Amino acid sequence: MKIGQKRIEAQGIRFFINIDGKEMARAFLYLLRNDQHKRPFGFVEDVFVGEELRGQGVGTKIMEEIIKTVKEENCYKLILTSRYSKPKVHELYQKLGFKDWGKEFRINF
Repeated sequence: MKIGQKRIEAQGIRFFINIDGKEMARAFLYLLRNDQHKRPFGFVEDVFVGEELRGQGVGTKIMEEIIKTVKEENCYKLILTSRYSKPKVHELYQKLGFKDWGKEFRINF
């Protein structure tokens, strides 16, 4: 049995906050498609807020901008992953409307 491959196009958007020339917060949004849906979906990766800005609503602002963008792009869902060791981050995501949907499985290379 041969496994076929077909390359698909994806688009990425980098959200960031620079203060005095230094990146203090960032997140990446990838817009992806699959054959099961006519509309794309969003995947968030590498959300980061510098320690000196944590607790000031910066992460919330970046995530709200991502959610706004995903809606403008007519996505049918937005997903992200987070390590178990980040309960405060999980609280933020839940306040923004995300649901704990499952587990992440990964292999690092």
